[in-house]
Amino acid sequence: MKKTLIAAAIAALAGPALAEDFNLQSAFGGLPVLDPTAKRFVANVSALTGGEVNFNYLLAGELSPAFEIFDNVSVGAIDAAWSYAAYASGKEPAAALFGSVPFGGDPLSYVSWLNHGGGLELWRELYEPYKLVPMACGVILSEAGGWYTKPIESPEDLKGLNIRIGGLGGAILAKLGANAMSLPAGEVSTSLETGRLDATELSFPLVDKLLGFDKVAKHYYFPGWHQPAGFIEFYMNKDKWDALNDDQRTAIEVSCADANLYAMGIAAAAQSPILDEFRANGVEVKRFPNSVMDALRTAADEVYAEKSAEDEMFKRVIDSYRAFAASYNEYQALSSLD
Repeated sequence: MKKTLIAAAIAALAGPALAEDFNLQSAFGGLPVLDPTAKRFVANVSALTGGEVNFNYLLAGELSPAFEIFDNVSVGAIDAAWSYAAYASGKEPAAALFGSVPFGGDPLSYVSWLNHGGGLELWRELYEPYKLVPMACGVILSEAGGWYTKPIESPEDLKGLNIRIGGLGGAILAKLGANAMSLPAGEVSTSLETGRLDATELSFPLVDKLLGFDKVAKHYYFPGWHQPAGFIEFYMNKDKWDALNDDQRTAIEVSCADANLYAMGIAAAAQSPILDEFRANGVEVKRFPNSVMDALRTAADEVYAEKSAEDEMFKRVIDSYRAFAASYNEYQALSSLD
């Protein structure tokens, strides 16, 4: 007891902790949902730490190109990131599974697996060699299936199609003969208009509207099989993370938990009015035919099997996700009112 009182007295004499400022580099521009969620996260961390931890939130490209953020935070050139895990899949194939799981479950099942099914532990193990501490910091609703300049009525219509899509979604479409391409978001509308691209996916309607896709492609397909749920990731250089005290680290984790709910909430009610705008502009909003979905699902299973055989960590992550999903889905099926 005496030692505790002495320590408290020394802390009081030392005065309040000095504020620390950290650069938080985003991989995104000022997009709907993502940008306000990031700003809310920054404000909450500052408030919960009494101004001791402040993140200087920077939009895409202000310090680093999106695909270089991972390396820059790893070496400590940037303190923390607001990004998308699939951007690191070139280094670690399993990283893609912490951005989205094609043909996976809904947002609730995804975040439940992460926090209660061992997902977060695997994610942190995956990033540990790079001296990064990751967590989900914004749960994203299902995306649209994509914009197409011509109708897709059968799996054969995907053959030879030039489509802007990355990660596991691109690998799955390639199985059906499509040409998956990576392009910056700012180049997509022009590429659709000039014929360089036949199709693209980007996000959900609220974000897609900003890029003007409805002006150059008139077939808008659902569901977003490639991303039925997604995570925005926050990660911090491990040395910087370890230098924080327990209360400060907890403040960041609590602020990310708040961001997960906030991002889902503001996105959920904002999509339908945009779909009405698209329809008024001559866009056909429709679902992929069952034959196309069946072919994509079969291709997804093949991709998962191949990548599991090639990469041990990928296998561990997808097996963990599937085991949790089986349990989750059983209860959901029993609880369904349909």
